[in-house]
Amino acid sequence: MASTTEREGHADGRPDEEERDGAMLARILDESARGLVDRPAQESVEHTVGLIVRGAIHTIPHVEQAGVSLVERGGTVDAYAPSNDAVRELDELQTEIREGPCLESIWSEQRSVVDDMEIARERWPRYADAALARGFRSLMAFQLFADRGSAGALNLYAASPHAFDESSADAGALFAAQAALALHGAKRVAGLTVALDSRDVIGQAKGILMERFGVGPEQAFSMLVESSQQTNMKLVGVATWLVDEVRKRNGRDHLPEGPAGR
Repeated sequence: MASTTEREGHADGRPDEEERDGAMLARILDESARGLVDRPAQESVEHTVGLIVRGAIHTIPHVEQAGVSLVERGGTVDAYAPSNDAVRELDELQTEIREGPCLESIWSEQRSVVDDMEIARERWPRYADAALARGFRSLMAFQLFADRGSAGALNLYAASPHAFDESSADAGALFAAQAALALHGAKRVAGLTVALDSRDVIGQAKGILMERFGVGPEQAFSMLVESSQQTNMKLVGVATWLVDEVRKRNGRDHLPEGPAGR
């Protein structure tokens, strides 16, 4: 049974190590959350993920380096907010040699652990050799998302084998949740930006057709849809082609915009 000092802190009122770690974790997560609100969208994401990575290193037991990996189904691994060059190089190497945890376990496992890179040589010989050469023996990765052809992971590195235990996993999961929130917000912003751009170009294309053929917005939209079906192009592709062609022929930047979207 734990003593009063163990449960409630030291007799002189000083918090014990667990309480200090908990307070630091709460502070870092609070600061990262504020970063989402207080900064412009892209700067906010970069700042927040960087803060999460640094916080993970200083808070999670045994973690010495960390970073976020963004992966495409085609096999491209990009380093996001790596804590040092070694972390960035390991991400880039996976793209080059086509092997490593981010190209495999990130898609199917919410949490994966490499207890010893020496043993991992059997599975990823070149990646494990590269990790060992950079001083890493253990890796713990948390899946942040895996959908629509892309995935993300928070990767935590340690120099000693079998470095991570359940306390590391529990704390890492909290940081991973915060990183997932930040990246989800970034993906949503990017999607909204693409949607708005598409709406604008479709609105311009409708305006061109309305002016040229004397039709209304509904008829102009129907013309775009019919052209899309006949050419097997996406609607926004047809609209972009039409807008670009008019610019080339007329040599002017201003185009009638018409109503945006349907």
